[in-house]
Amino acid sequence: MCRLLGVLSVKPTNARRYLLDDPCSLYIQSMADPRRLQRDGWGIGYYKNGTPVIIKDYRPVYRDYRSFFSAIQKVRSNIIISHIRRASNPRGLKKEALISVENSQPFTYDRYIFAHNGTIMIPDELANTLGSWKMKIKGLNDSEVYFWFLMKKMNEGLNLAEALREFREIMRNLWVRVRSAHPDKDQPYHVLNIIFSDGEALYAYCEYDENAKPIRSLCFRDQLVYQMSYRLLDDELVIASEKTNREENWRAIKNGEMLIGRIENGRVAVKTMSLIS
Repeated sequence: MCRLLGVLSVKPTNARRYLLDDPCSLYIQSMADPRRLQRDGWGIGYYKNGTPVIIKDYRPVYRDYRSFFSAIQKVRSNIIISHIRRASNPRGLKKEALISVENSQPFTYDRYIFAHNGTIMIPDELANTLGSWKMKIKGLNDSEVYFWFLMKKMNEGLNLAEALREFREIMRNLWVRVRSAHPDKDQPYHVLNIIFSDGEALYAYCEYDENAKPIRSLCFRDQLVYQMSYRLLDDELVIASEKTNREENWRAIKNGEMLIGRIENGRVAVKTMSLIS
């Protein structure tokens, strides 16, 4: 399972605490469980003068401290999204084909930054629904197909919530048509957790199969590995695949819930909405 982090701050920050210093920072998460190393690349996305900037690498972040530290030092932004990768492989490709800068996250297009934790089990079938947008796919990461589907739908005028609902419907319909071609799979996707920004707001969406075998989080092992958490103060919102410390008040994002954070009147304001009826 990949690990995600998003920060929305009233004052520009580099989020070093959550990325590097906390007891369960993103860096610590990368190597917290030797059986589940996050070894397949990392990335940090942020905004500079309203334009997305992405720093990515294909190497394990726990073997690349100097580069990760250097990247963090370059960041100064109100919105930061970071990702460390444990590569999924629904196509059954050779591992080396999956590991590259192009396959590392976050992904970006126009003013958007996106990072995903989960697996799209039928990425080729989904890619075939994209029309001309299929040409924008650069790598072999199934998450990238998910990203371009959302970008296509938002370009057509949907908001993120509507695009996610459309994604779920399309995937259900595709699965009915193609599941016989995939006898080794039992669902069209596994976990749709994302952190996303348009440069003004920070979004998180959490969706997973509640009937799946429970797997504990990497560091503290006190929540499900696919249940996202957030911490809210007047001047800062932090969203993470798992909390980065025990001491502060972290809340769980419910399954099927989208959280939206914005800066309003000098404070961080948050609202939530359910996308699963």
